[in-house]
Amino acid sequence: MGVWEWVQPVGRIWKVVSDRKNGKICVYNEKNDLIFEQEGLSKETVSLIERNFLGIVATSLSEEKPGALQSVANKKQIPAYDYMYA
Repeated sequence: MGVWEWVQPVGRIWKVVSDRKNGKICVYNEKNDLIFEQEGLSKETVSLIERNFLGIVATSLSEEKPGALQSVANKKQIPAYDYMYA
């Protein structure tokens, strides 16, 4: 299972949980409310989403790495949460 931090353009931080074993991806907003859930995916599909989407726009918070190469975008500093946009 992978846990990802996805920073939105307005400064909000969404949590994405990807589960290859069960073929499931869940997206939670900053209040930890479920805003998107996709079930019934194959292991390959979840891996593809982790590598080609989450690996670019999100930062992995779990020890499990999606691939050998990490995106340069993952190494940028994440701005502090701005309550003005909440």
